[in-house]
Order: sequence, then structure tokens, then C-alpha cells
Amino acid sequence: MKIRWLIYLVIGIVFGVFDFYFHSFISNVLVQGETFWTVLTYGVWLVPIVPIALYEVRISKSRVRSALASSSSWLVSIIFYYLYNAIQLGIIGRSTRPELHISNHKDPFFWGNWKNVFWEDIVIRGIVEWSVVAVAGGFIVGFSVGFIYLRLEKLIKLGNTTNEEIK
Repeated sequence: MKIRWLIYLVIGIVFGVFDFYFHSFISNVLVQGETFWTVLTYGVWLVPIVPIALYEVRISKSRVRSALASSSSWLVSIIFYYLYNAIQLGIIGRSTRPELHISNHKDPFFWGNWKNVFWEDIVIRGIVEWSVVAVAGGFIVGFSVGFIYLRLEKLIKLGNTTNEEIK
């Protein structure tokens, strides 16, 4: 059990970094705010958790564990998305925010700028705000996937039992 939960968290980490690049890519290709852009931006978040929810419910037969696995994965994705954003700003560098690159560390306003950006943009407006969405939304999606899977499994078993009894 511990191994699969570790795998769910690793998937969350990888997806968080992937989404950083995916979001940048579709923002360059599509007009921000269009319907297709919105569907891709938010719909891509179903890609990692639907398989996680399905796998967890198949193994555990629990809608709640499926929901917790989904919430955990999404939460880790959010955290690593924003932490990777901080790495991009400080270490890799972004042309839109050159004042935050580590090479400017001697600037008198460098650490003040970093404190403000990290705390306000990355932690409060990023991790904290979206963590609520990740936990609640992940729970709802995971629970729903688990509920549907268990209901279908029950109906299929019921259907197979009836067909075999007839023969």
C-alpha cells in the first residue's frame, strides 16, 4: 500500500512540473481565455487523477481512499507547480522578472522583492488558494470515479450472475 501511495505522490510531483510547461505552451499557442484554452488548462488536471482514482478503487474497493489518493496527488501537484515557479524565477531565470534572478542578489531590493513574491504570489495566491481547490476538487473527482467504478462493477457482477444462472 505504501508503495502505491508513494507512486501517487511522485506522479503529483511530475505532473506539477509538467503543468508549468504545458500551461506556458498553450498560452503561447492559444488565446488566453478562449473556451478551448480554458478546457485544456483545467481539463489536463484530470489526466493524472482519473487513472489514480481508478487504480486505487480497484485495489482498495474504497471510494474514500480513491478520493484521498486523488486529493493527495492534486495537492502535491499544486505545491510542486508553484515551487518550480520559484525555481524558474530565482535560478533558471525568466525574462519577465529578471530582478528575481539569483545573479542580482547584490541589489539592495533583491531579498525584499523575493520575500514579497515568494510569500504573496507563490505561497498565498498560489499554494494556499489552489490547495483548497486541489483537496476539495480532488476528493470530489476521486470519490465520483470510485462511486461510478464500484457501481458498474456491481452491475456487471449482477449481470454475469443472472446470465450464468440462466444457462
